[in-house]
Amino acid sequence: MTQPNAGRNGGRGVGGSSRCRGGSLARVVVSLVIVAGVAGGGYWVLRDDDGSGGHSGPDVVQVSRSGFDISTTSNGELEARNQIEIRNKLESPSTIVEVVPEGTRVRAGDLLVRLNSDQLTTQVEQAELELTSARSKWQASQHAYEIQEIDNEQRLRQALLKLELAGLEYNQWLEGEVKTKRQSNQLALSRSGLEVDRLAEKLSQSYDLWQKGFLSKDEYDRDMVSYIEAQSAWITATLNADIFENFEFEKNHKKHRSEIDDAAANVEQVRLNNRIQLDARSSERENDRRSVELRESRLNKLKEQVEAATVRAPSEGLVVHASSMSRFSFGPSGDGPMQIGRQVYPNELIMVLPDTSEMIAAVRVHESLASRVRPGLKAEVKIDAAGGRVVPGVIESIGVLAETTNWRDPNLKEYTVKIGLDRSAVGGDLKPSMRAEARLILDRVEDAVAVPAQAVFSEGVVRFVYRVEGAKLRRQPVRLGRQSDTLAEILTGLDPGARVLTREPSTGKVIREPWDPAALAACGYEIGDDGQPRLASNGRGGGGGRARGPGGGRGGPEATDRPEAPNSGDARPDGEVAGGGSAGATDPAAPVADAGVVSSEPVHAAPASEATAAPAGSAASR
Repeated sequence: MTQPNAGRNGGRGVGGSSRCRGGSLARVVVSLVIVAGVAGGGYWVLRDDDGSGGHSGPDVVQVSRSGFDISTTSNGELEARNQIEIRNKLESPSTIVEVVPEGTRVRAGDLLVRLNSDQLTTQVEQAELELTSARSKWQASQHAYEIQEIDNEQRLRQALLKLELAGLEYNQWLEGEVKTKRQSNQLALSRSGLEVDRLAEKLSQSYDLWQKGFLSKDEYDRDMVSYIEAQSAWITATLNADIFENFEFEKNHKKHRSEIDDAAANVEQVRLNNRIQLDARSSERENDRRSVELRESRLNKLKEQVEAATVRAPSEGLVVHASSMSRFSFGPSGDGPMQIGRQVYPNELIMVLPDTSEMIAAVRVHESLASRVRPGLKAEVKIDAAGGRVVPGVIESIGVLAETTNWRDPNLKEYTVKIGLDRSAVGGDLKPSMRAEARLILDRVEDAVAVPAQAVFSEGVVRFVYRVEGAKLRRQPVRLGRQSDTLAEILTGLDPGARVLTREPSTGKVIREPWDPAALAACGYEIGDDGQPRLASNGRGGGGGRARGPGGGRGGPEATDRPEAPNSGDARPDGEVAGGGSAGATDPAAPVADAGVVSSEPVHAAPASEATAAPAGSAASR
C-alpha cells in the first residue's frame, strides 16, 4: 500500500512487490476515496500531552472504527442520451456548397447543409426525356395489343367458317349426291335388266318367226343387235354401280373428311398463332409498362436525391460537425473539417444534433475491473469544463466487448461504461465531448478497525505497523482486509484506541526484538525452520503494506527512484485480487491496494523464502 505522497517518501512499494513493469505496461488509475470518517468515525490525530517525551504530532494516529468507500476512477467524456445523425444520403460523392457553423443552435426546418446537385439536376432532365419516350412506346404497344386481339378474332372466325363449310359440303355430298348417284345407278341397272329381258323374249319370238319364214333375216338380225345392246347397257350399268360404291364413294368420302380435318386443324393452328402473337404483344406491352415504371422510379429517386442535397434540421438541437467527434483520432481525420468545398461520401456522417437537455457520461474502465462494474451502482462525475462540478449518477450499462483505445498500447483493453446523470443537478451549459472524470463506487466497508494506508509496512511476508509504546515504537504484525487509497482494514493485530506511526521512524526509536510468535500466529504467520517468519499453514496472513528492508530501513537506495508497482486495489477480503480472481489459500501475502494504481497483469506474491532472503533495497524487499 502506498501513501498519496509516495513520490516524496522514496516510492515505497506495496506487499514487497514494487517493481517497475516497463513502459508498455498499461495502468488504470483507481482512486479509492474515503466517504465516512469526517462525521465522528474516522481516525484522529493525537498529541502526547503527558510531557513524558513520547511520540506525538500529525504522524501519530489513533486506531478507530470507521467506514469507507471502495471506488475506481475512470476518464471519458459526456454524450447526449439522444441525438440525431445527419448523414449524406446521396448515392455518389458530392461537395459541400453551404454548411451551418458548428456550435449553432438550430430549430426544426433550419438549413444545415447544402450539397452540390448540378449533376443530379442534369440527370433529372435526361430521365424526364427518357420517361416521355418510354410512355409513348408503352402507349403504342398497348394499341398494338388491342389490334392483335381484333386480328386474332377475325382469323379465328374465318377458320371456324371454313370448318363449318367443309362439314356442310360433306353432308351435302353424303346426303345428296351419294343418294342421287346410287338411285341413278339403281335405275339404270333396273332399266337395262328389264330391257334385256324384253329384247330376249322378242328375239326368241323373232327367231321362231324367222324359222317359219314369217320374218326376214334382216329383221331377225336387228332384233339380235337390239338384244346385244341391251345386254351391254345392263353390264355398263352394273359396272357403273360397282365403280361408284367401291371407288368413287370412298374417294369422295375421304376427300371431304380430309377437308373437314384440315379445316379443324387450321382452327387449332389459328388459335395457337393467335395466342403466340397475343402473348408477344402482351410481353411487349408489359416490358414497355415496366420500363415506364422503372424510369418513373429512377426519376423520382433522382428528384429525392436533389431534395436530399439540401438538408434541414428535423428538430431543435446543437450543431456538432462529425469532424469534431473523433474520440480517439491520433492523426489526420478524413478529408478535414466540414466546410465549403469539402467532399463527402455516401452515408458519411456530416453532423449530429445532440439533445443537450439530457446528458450521460461515457467513461472507460480497465478490463480487470469490468466484472465488478454493474448497472445500478452509484457514481460521481466531475466535469472540468463546468468548473469542476460534481454530478451524481447511476451506472446504466457496460459495453459488451472491450475496445483498444490507445494506439501506443494495443494490449490495453477497456470497456465503455455509460453513466446516467442526475437531471436535477445538470445545468444547461453541458455539451458533448466535455471531459468527464467518474468515480465509480464499487463497494463499501462498514464499521471496520482501520488505520491510514501509509501506516502499514512490510518486511518479507509480514505486514506490520509501528505501534506507539511510550517513547518507543514496537513493530506490531497485522492482518489486512479491504483497503482504500487512504484507509486499510485491520482484521487482526490491532484494537481501537492503539496509536500507530504513519511514517518511517528513525532507527533508534524502534524496539529491536525478534518477532513475537504469538503475535505472528494471530495474524496468520509462523516461524519457519530457518528462523524467518513465513505464512502459516492455514494461509491466512499478511495483506498489503509498504516494503521495508531488514533492520528497520525502507529498502535500498534505489527504492527512491523506482516507480510504484501497479497493484490491485479493491474491496475484497485478504487473499483476493482485482478482477474477481483469488490469490488462493497459499497466497495470503498478495499486495494490497497501492494508492489507486491497478495493474493490468495478475498480481503474484513472492514466496516466503524469497521474500525473507532478499537483501535490503532489492525488488523483493520492496
